[in-house]
Amino acid sequence: MEKINIFFKKYIIFLVILFSIPAVRYFFVPGFFGVSDDLHVAWLHQMVKTLEMLQIPPRFVPNLSFNFGYPLFNFVYPLPFYIASIFSFLGFSLVDSIKLVFGLSIPFSIYAMYLLLNRFVNSYLSLLGGLIYVYAPYRALEIFVRGTIGEIVAFAIFPLIILTTLKIFDNPKDNKNTAFNGLFIGLLILSHNIMSYMFAPFLIVLILIKLFENKSKELKSYILSIFKFFILGLSLSSYFWLPAIVESKLMKYDTVFNFYDHYPTLKQFITPYWGYGASVPGPYDTMSFYLGFFQIALFLVSTVYFLLKFKKIDREVKTVFLWSLTVVFMSIFMMNHRSSFLWENLPLIGYFQFPWRFIAMLVLFIPLLIVLFKNLSIKKSLMALIVFAPLIVLFNYNYFKYSEYLGRNDDYYINRYIPFPYASSEYLKTGEEYLRMPLSQKQRPTKNYPRAYTLDENVNIEINEINSLDAVIYTYSDKPFILNYSKYYFPGWQVKINGQIVKATSGEPYAQITVNVPAGDNKIEVYYKESPFRMIFNLVSFSALIYITWQIFSKKKQ
Repeated sequence: MEKINIFFKKYIIFLVILFSIPAVRYFFVPGFFGVSDDLHVAWLHQMVKTLEMLQIPPRFVPNLSFNFGYPLFNFVYPLPFYIASIFSFLGFSLVDSIKLVFGLSIPFSIYAMYLLLNRFVNSYLSLLGGLIYVYAPYRALEIFVRGTIGEIVAFAIFPLIILTTLKIFDNPKDNKNTAFNGLFIGLLILSHNIMSYMFAPFLIVLILIKLFENKSKELKSYILSIFKFFILGLSLSSYFWLPAIVESKLMKYDTVFNFYDHYPTLKQFITPYWGYGASVPGPYDTMSFYLGFFQIALFLVSTVYFLLKFKKIDREVKTVFLWSLTVVFMSIFMMNHRSSFLWENLPLIGYFQFPWRFIAMLVLFIPLLIVLFKNLSIKKSLMALIVFAPLIVLFNYNYFKYSEYLGRNDDYYINRYIPFPYASSEYLKTGEEYLRMPLSQKQRPTKNYPRAYTLDENVNIEINEINSLDAVIYTYSDKPFILNYSKYYFPGWQVKINGQIVKATSGEPYAQITVNVPAGDNKIEVYYKESPFRMIFNLVSFSALIYITWQIFSKKKQ
């Protein structure tokens, strides 16, 4: 048995990849498949263009909204697109780069959950828990129905945050572990801001429980380490989340969906229905909210076992189990219409849009219930893996496939979502209602405009486009006039006339950049750069990254 254990641990990465293949097999088919959020390919296109212009960090993309651009990555989680950009720069197509992010999330999620569970149970049960974590129908729905790339990346980070948080209570003076925890907190925020907001209260509850359990001389060290990793995580991602919150006031608040229409029923959690449709009001959804047979079975069996063996369960296992069970029940409550008073009053929760998003917490915390079987013998654990691992894959692998083969390549998504150098007929039909427009906008543009234009026909204009955002414009007029620059006005834009910085404003009706130009010959420079406000937090994030890197790779004895 000892030789089997050694072999198993040595080849765990190979086993993780092997068990991932049924879930990722359709990513090897050329082209992309139909999902709700297929615009991610176009967003990656814009990320790559922005990086090529050396706009670091990327915020204002050049070509969306009839080429008026948009502060996309000022508000949209950037981490999945950073990762996909690396693949793109390595020569992969945009479609394949997005598919690689989706595909790699599977083995990374299995391994992350394996590492977390391995703190409590043996390697066989840890791998089994990792498979339950990944082979949940909702995970397939996230990839092959919704196509939500940010949430998929977040799933690979959640277990690592829980693990490093627990490790702090082993040794609060271990700066390396604190640095890792701060890193994972920051990456979670950058991977999906809504998921991080959803997860944070539950993490805080765990910390409070552990602090209560550890009333000792080390309490001060625990609190200091916890404060430190939160500060590191928030600082690392502050260049993104803080401007996103502050500058969201500059954009119109609107959400396409009403959360009242998207409460799932308890029956939908246990009904093995599968569909590729949408979430609609009432219990008539054509997409699935099924938790999965093994997920439901683990929940029921572990709960009964806990009640029967309560006195024999050790303290830490009991803590993690009760915490996980509490999160499961709280998440179910948040998906019930009786929680509407919370949805109406909690700050920023309206951005969740769909109460059923809390299924993500069920998918995360149900596998954690396996910690209860810590005392299961190695032999029985190995038998459980041999019996149940193939069944978990067999029962669920068929969810991990697209509804129909479309084989769409980069050109399809660029034509559909990027209105440059002109707006295609497909783009005109699609629209961009998902973009929150500037607060001062009176009307959305309906066509592409020249980079710079004026309504005064007597003005001579010569435009030298430096890149997709910046330009130098030469004008001549015998009287003052208003120049329109066809990019949305947003903090960071600067205008110089004959070398002097001048005030730019938001024009009507599109919220385009406008500037008053004097009579005569003028050289007008318009360019985008980081605002002083954002630059401060860029430096904060960069400093946090340097500190975290130093702590992780430092050989100094902790």
